[in-house]
Amino acid sequence: MSNKDNLAMFGLYDAVISHDFAETTCFLCGTKIVESNETKEHVFPKWLLNHFGLWDMRMTLINGTKIPYRSLVIPCCLKCNNKHLSAIENEVRANFMVGPKAVQNMDRETLMLWIIKIFYGLVYREIFLPFDRRNPTGGNIVTPEDMEQYQLLHYMLQASRLPITFSQMDSDIPASIYVFQLQEPSNPALRFDYRDSILYRTLYLRMGKVGILASFDMGAQTIEGQNYFPRYQANQLHPVQFQELGANLFLKASKFNRVPKVFFSESPNGIKLHVLPIAGLSMNPVFESSTAEELVELLMLFHGYPKEAITSEEGRVGTWLKKEDSSFWHMDINNPPWSI
Repeated sequence: MSNKDNLAMFGLYDAVISHDFAETTCFLCGTKIVESNETKEHVFPKWLLNHFGLWDMRMTLINGTKIPYRSLVIPCCLKCNNKHLSAIENEVRANFMVGPKAVQNMDRETLMLWIIKIFYGLVYREIFLPFDRRNPTGGNIVTPEDMEQYQLLHYMLQASRLPITFSQMDSDIPASIYVFQLQEPSNPALRFDYRDSILYRTLYLRMGKVGILASFDMGAQTIEGQNYFPRYQANQLHPVQFQELGANLFLKASKFNRVPKVFFSESPNGIKLHVLPIAGLSMNPVFESSTAEELVELLMLFHGYPKEAITSEEGRVGTWLKKEDSSFWHMDINNPPWSI
């Protein structure tokens, strides 16, 4: 990154490097929170919690403990919450209520910022939670040093409040995001699912009829996945099929063989974040190759199935996305457990 220090003129908040994390500091802009401007930003927005009945449901954190979705809140000033982030929430919610095609066609940068807020917000929340609740002085789940790897994501998220634009050659946005149309289970308890990998910066989100996969890789999987993920975006996927796509995206992210190069520039109109070509001058592949065994492990994690349900006796990895003739497999959502 170049000339970042000069960008303070636009109000760019550098929380991560300065380790400026506190319950009394807005996570987005750094404003010190006092009683007159104090709010809490829900990592998963309230409209989503209401829609899927998640207020009292619990999410499993990195350390294996569970926390109610309603408690996943981070410090946020009144302006960031009610103006900047609210505008993003309103646009995502409006498109979600129309349906998955509307989410597919909505403004991609707005969708990216919404997804980053969830991913970054979850990690941020864990700064304030003890790793072992039986030993509150034994350190928290995430340390300020851990947060340094998410510095760029925090800069990107500030496009929700500052005149920040993005420029990249490999994709339309500095991330790889795919939106899918899903079949929705009749059982309300099975309509929502969230997973992420903070190590590989990936996100899997199933919200009823909308499925979102994201890799915060500056668009690398947009290139590599162009002949795989888009072919399924027009189909009504069964949740099991969406899980398979998620496993493949997470596996690919774990094989990413580049550190994306970015730099900032400034003008009287604002800040521009430039992403250099992902491949660069290196002759090495952008993604290392993976093994069938690695895919099986991730499929077992996503599906919750034993190994023998995923591989044949010959060791061939099964797929729920296509039949033997390579045509799309139209799976029936009305089969258990999705119909229960």
